[in-house]
Amino acid sequence: MKMKRNIAIATLGVALGTVLVLTQVAWSGLRDQPLKLEGSWVATVPGTPLSWMYTFAPSDPSGREAAFNGTTQVSDPTFGGAFPNAEYVTPFIGEATVNARNQADYSVLWYGMKKGATLPEKVYIVLDSGTIEKTGSGRTQVMHNFAVFLPSQDTDGDGLPDTGGPGACIPLTSIDTRLPLLPPCQP
Repeated sequence: MKMKRNIAIATLGVALGTVLVLTQVAWSGLRDQPLKLEGSWVATVPGTPLSWMYTFAPSDPSGREAAFNGTTQVSDPTFGGAFPNAEYVTPFIGEATVNARNQADYSVLWYGMKKGATLPEKVYIVLDSGTIEKTGSGRTQVMHNFAVFLPSQDTDGDGLPDTGGPGACIPLTSIDTRLPLLPPCQP
């Protein structure tokens, strides 16, 4: 009798354990996964033609820190004539760090350039700093603060402005989408 009761309890325990494990596995895919800084992304600014592309390369296995680089689609590197010598913009580089489950801080740098006699010359420096907020699977909202500096503000020549505030500070919000693996077209 005691043996039958132990077998019944053990069977019940295995059954409950199996249900618990299967339930957790099923629910784990539905839970909100934390923001990870990885992958290729496309950014757009709603209501404008502004867009750019970038790739996060994680600096640590957890995906909480990353370096990134990308390109922006700039049709007028002069900023509407504010920098008439500017002929093109460089690709941008940046760093980002997750500071909460679904949020990260970042900084980005790029230059407005003109073709020089022997080497290209900086016309302006742009530092973009702000926050990245996960809004869904493969989607983020990025709050930008574009600070524009003159090359003369880089007094030590390290590529970053050292003196004075920016000549302009431009806030902007983009909606960024991770590039998924897409099937090829069918001829």
